[in-house]
Amino acid sequence: MVGVVGGSRVSVDDFPSYSRRSTAPANSVGVCRTYAVGRIGALAVALGIGSALMAGGVAHADSSDSDSAQSAAGRSAQAGSARAARHSAAGPSAPRPGSRPSTKAESPQAAASKPVTAIRKAPSATGVAPAGGGTLDGPAKSTATPAAAVAGDVAVTQTVAVARSVASPAVTVDAIISATRTTLETLLNNIKPPSLPPPQLLLSLLAWARKEFDSLFGTSTGVRPTAAASGIVASGTTTVVIEGESLTVNPARAGSIYSDTAASGRKALLLSANATATKSLSLPSATGLVIRARGDQYNGAPVMTVSVDGVLVATTQVSSTSWTDYSIPVSLSAGTHTISIAFTNDLRLSASKDRNLRIDKITVVAATSTPPATQTPPYFQAADWLWKPIAANPVIAANSATWVTYLSAADAQHVADLYDSGVTLVSATQITASTPRYDVKFTEPWGSDPFGSYTVAIPLGLNLPSGSDRQIAILDPNTGKAYGLWQASYDGTTNTWSAAWGGMTDLSGNGIDTSGSATATNIARYAGVVTAAEFSAAVAAHTGINHALFISSDIAGALFTGPATKSDGTNLAGVTTPIPEGTRIQLDPSINVDAIPGISDAEKVIAKTLQTYGAYVGDQGGARMAFVFEVTSDAASPTKPGAVWTGAGLSWDYYDMAAIPWSQLRVLANWDGS
Repeated sequence: MVGVVGGSRVSVDDFPSYSRRSTAPANSVGVCRTYAVGRIGALAVALGIGSALMAGGVAHADSSDSDSAQSAAGRSAQAGSARAARHSAAGPSAPRPGSRPSTKAESPQAAASKPVTAIRKAPSATGVAPAGGGTLDGPAKSTATPAAAVAGDVAVTQTVAVARSVASPAVTVDAIISATRTTLETLLNNIKPPSLPPPQLLLSLLAWARKEFDSLFGTSTGVRPTAAASGIVASGTTTVVIEGESLTVNPARAGSIYSDTAASGRKALLLSANATATKSLSLPSATGLVIRARGDQYNGAPVMTVSVDGVLVATTQVSSTSWTDYSIPVSLSAGTHTISIAFTNDLRLSASKDRNLRIDKITVVAATSTPPATQTPPYFQAADWLWKPIAANPVIAANSATWVTYLSAADAQHVADLYDSGVTLVSATQITASTPRYDVKFTEPWGSDPFGSYTVAIPLGLNLPSGSDRQIAILDPNTGKAYGLWQASYDGTTNTWSAAWGGMTDLSGNGIDTSGSATATNIARYAGVVTAAEFSAAVAAHTGINHALFISSDIAGALFTGPATKSDGTNLAGVTTPIPEGTRIQLDPSINVDAIPGISDAEKVIAKTLQTYGAYVGDQGGARMAFVFEVTSDAASPTKPGAVWTGAGLSWDYYDMAAIPWSQLRVLANWDGS
């Protein structure tokens, strides 16, 4: 049986067997073959039409009032051709029934209509796909001629007389075969090969096929998995990461997803107008949020406000044009929470003068369930404020954001007092029975002798800088006292020691001077100083040291808070809101200090210590933050402060530790986090 398709003679035998997995071939004849009736289809149509014609003839012969042979044949042919009609409706562009539709949107805006010819419906609740391979809401129009119509055409163009006859069955069979042959030839001649689909449809089908492949075999093809984007983490992990592209933007037109090779997963969220991006999900108890963001700058930086469950927790300017971590302390209990990030100060003049906020990801820092190991402190054992790590969920001071703005100002210095303003330390192990003792004389008329009848053990050859402070701190196990001297001086001619003033407290006490004072806050002079021994050990172990730090600051005010019992602050910097002396400051504990570019070993030690123990404002001074270090025995001058410091990156006295992310500080409401 032959026909003409696309100018070529083809036979029914040329068509391959029908397969639902057939794909669009490369030429028009192949396309025609896909849509035409194959060998099995031809047999089905032949049998259907033959049966219809036979049934019509039999009916006509048996009953004079029955339907005509022509109408009966049409009904039977229509029923017998249902399979071919389903084939045409669910052509090769229709997706596999029962497959999972992808729900990941490329933009937070409402998705535009996709150039597809059919929309799949989900399987029924019983898990059984609808008959015919799934329901199609809008199938492509069939290019094949329905069997009923073909039967009608045959009835019009020729007369088929079929009657029951025992005498001459060959005549009837020959007529059926002839009619069937004619019908199939007409069908082949009338089939028009479909045009190639538009490129948009091909791309849509390619994307669908890739997602189907991923769902079947679990392989990655470059599309972010939905689970990762939603912030779900694997069992046993404590950190939840929420990708920016998974956030819901309101209004939707203000947000879009774009590709960025420097972003997590190479995608990020752009807020090009004032909008809020939110995500609701189940979280473990958490102590902080780390938002990786950057801003398009125009007449100022974009302002980012962060809320949790509708409560504002932070407002910050995103002044960095490269991806930067912005840490925000929070206190969340385990459960479902809604995290919102709002862009609030949009400004645009042109494409090149446009202020925007870009969000890569949000990291939710989970609270640790295992407290760090502790050991008995070597001195001031009752000083919880000194030795106790900061709680996981500390209460943040109301003025924290204001003070952090001062502390992290562009012109602010964060220095290491290694020599002139350092402290010469005498540890308990340096005191022996043969160590000389001195009755120290005080030159300032600020009260009675703070040491009373106690003599102070001071080793010979003590290295004392020539600066204005000349501080000494001594731990004396023989008397059970800790001594501090300010502006100490030794007279070799008379073999005597003197000082402008000093303070004393119990060696095993709370670290607060009980007689006199060696610091402006009554904090014992030995407390909070970075010693050479513990510093070297921390560098070797890649950790911080195990106690809080002592700093001076030019924004220290006249007010004070515990553990301080007084203040000498005069707000040297003249800020609007000076910080009380005794205030505890912490560096965001979620920061990966080791990953900070260009950070020195010394800065790592200080940063990690600030994360765990923080620092206390114990005095006023000329720098925004000045950390007190031990004056080592080999320190010779401000440019030669000692090998232990220079070897770790602190090259000179007052070295500015600029690599520490000072903008990520936070100020506690109380020293114990309450």
